[in-house]
Amino acid sequence: MEEPMRKQSDRMEAFRLFLRNNGFYVALVVGLLVLGGAILLMALPETQEQVAESPATSGPIVIVGQTNDERLSGLLHAATPAPEKLMPAPTLLPPVVPTPEPTAAPTVKPASAPSKAAPPADGEVIFGFAVDKLLYSVTLDQWTTHGAVDIAADVGTPVKCVFSGTVERVEKDDALGWSVTVRHANGRTTLYANLGEDLRVKVGDRVNAGDTLGTVGTSAISECAEKPHVHFAVFEDGVPKDPAKYVRLR
Repeated sequence: MEEPMRKQSDRMEAFRLFLRNNGFYVALVVGLLVLGGAILLMALPETQEQVAESPATSGPIVIVGQTNDERLSGLLHAATPAPEKLMPAPTLLPPVVPTPEPTAAPTVKPASAPSKAAPPADGEVIFGFAVDKLLYSVTLDQWTTHGAVDIAADVGTPVKCVFSGTVERVEKDDALGWSVTVRHANGRTTLYANLGEDLRVKVGDRVNAGDTLGTVGTSAISECAEKPHVHFAVFEDGVPKDPAKYVRLR
């Protein structure tokens, strides 16, 4: 009985000796434990509040880790949602401007040739205009130039003025017989010859296109072998021109 009591007394004595030698360290450890517990108790409510306030995730919970269970591994992979494809930002295109329909090019009408005047008498040309070539004259029995046209018509047929103007000469020419010369604008003159004696105008008279100057005769000695006709000539500044450019002839 005394032996156990002595052993217990020895243990108590050893413990008191331990506390005496190591009491400071024991108190330090105990203080640190108490301080850590206090800090843990203060942090615990904030952690729970954060857990309570955190919103529930709508997607599946993905557990990162490894497992030897193939079925569990398959479920984990299946639960991982595929990343959504981002739609490309819309490209801003320039406004579409409607292309105007092509319009047909305007048709350019060719300039119409100036109308020709009526001939001094209605008949066929029996001796033509020739200044750069020679024509055979039956009356003269030779090749000659001819600065006018001879228009066949019956004797007494009215001979009319082709342009308006002023009578410049009325005379009987030695070669062309009775003749009338009319001056027009732009330096142009017309000659009407081989007329009859019954002339209808005099020098200075103002005449219009279509006015009668006289009648067809046979007074031109240089053309007396031809059919009855009117000898008609056109001059510009004294130069003979082809009457076909100004008058309708056939």
